Amino acid sequence: MRLLVVHQLESRLDRRTVSDHLYSFRRYAGEGSQVYYVNAFLGLPAWLAWVRFDLVVLHYTFMAEKWQRARWQRQLERTLPVLSRLQAGHLAVMCQDEYVHSDPVNDFLRELGVGTMVTCLPEHEWETVYPRARSGLSHYLTQAPGYVDELACEWVARQPTTRAPRPIDIGYRARRLPYWLGRHAQLKWEIADRIQRAEGARGLTLDLSTDPGDVFLGDDWYRFLLRSRVMPGCEGGASLHDPDGSIRARVDEYVAAHPAADFDEVEAACFPGLDGNLELFAISPRHFECAMTRTTQLLVEGDYNGIMRADEHYIPVAKDWSNLDEALARAADPDHCRELAERAHEDLVASGRYTYRVSVRSLLDHVERVAPPSAGRATRRERALLRALRLLERLDPRLRRPRRSYEVLRSELVSEGRLDTYALAAWLHGRVQRLRGRGPE
Repeated sequence: MRLLVVHQLESRLDRRTVSDHLYSFRRYAGEGSQVYYVNAFLGLPAWLAWVRFDLVVLHYTFMAEKWQRARWQRQLERTLPVLSRLQAGHLAVMCQDEYVHSDPVNDFLRELGVGTMVTCLPEHEWETVYPRARSGLSHYLTQAPGYVDELACEWVARQPTTRAPRPIDIGYRARRLPYWLGRHAQLKWEIADRIQRAEGARGLTLDLSTDPGDVFLGDDWYRFLLRSRVMPGCEGGASLHDPDGSIRARVDEYVAAHPAADFDEVEAACFPGLDGNLELFAISPRHFECAMTRTTQLLVEGDYNGIMRADEHYIPVAKDWSNLDEALARAADPDHCRELAERAHEDLVASGRYTYRVSVRSLLDHVERVAPPSAGRATRRERALLRALRLLERLDPRLRRPRRSYEVLRSELVSEGRLDTYALAAWLHGRVQRLRGRGPE
């Protein structure tokens, strides 16, 4: 199978969760699969339409531009002319954060003729967010936002701190989410606030933050997990569907005028009676990462896709916080925590049931059923362009330049016509030769 993954990344410093998900196709598609990547940040070369692909996947980093209407429109103007001309046996889109701006996404799906939506939504919510009548979708495939990455497991196993005593009793990083995601999303930051104020946390070493500036990138996230005995959390997702972004606009305007308003006040003023119109609750990559690092989890009770069970894989906290001190007392017991962490590692990681290898195979098996590969052997021109695509990925300025520099580079490339012409292949070849010291500057 010849597969093209279209993504959008603007920084070479990304959360490990993002890169593990994105490159899972290359790592785990299996023998006989040819996987190519193109970063839409620099635009899409027009000659992509000259190459036949069995499957084109628009990654969730590409779809994330929907968060800002203006950026989404610019992205469509820059990429839709090429995307609409791609020779793809099947087109699949991967989405996350599906609680907002689903209307423009549905319009995009229909215009492009997308066949499969890979979604975090449970089956009973597929039609709520992506109704067939508007989206034109033929197939839906529910997957978790992230899974266990085998290479990351190998990295974790090599760390000297894997089995060492951990200096942090309870560690946590999350950001305070806006009210227009609904009450469920507030649990992410509220659990940190509750623990910091809880009587049961006295005597425990805490490292909790909801400040975006305290985020860990790359391998530093795993290092933080390996220093923490216990990680709080809740199911990912949201409880409020905002298909056209109007709720978000009302909330932002209201909060700007009333910065001290709490959730109840904002709900009454901006979306009375609407919270709970969506059940988008899912196990998140963080839960798998904690299991990988044998970090015990202290979680708000939930379903967790039926994968994690209270008192078996995590210490449960009631949604009304009534048993928080009791849960913290259990978190203070190293032996009890070690037992839960080992069981979570065994069932979620060592079992091999929840790996990226399995999730990638699930998607590829689905595509082979609904649209058997038909691209055939690459022609001479296709082989040349696929080599250019590999070079384009290797020379992605995101990998080697700070943001200010590659924005300048992008402007230069646009002005010289290098982004949308067949000449890009020749330019890339010359660029590689110069990097190797074989050509003139």
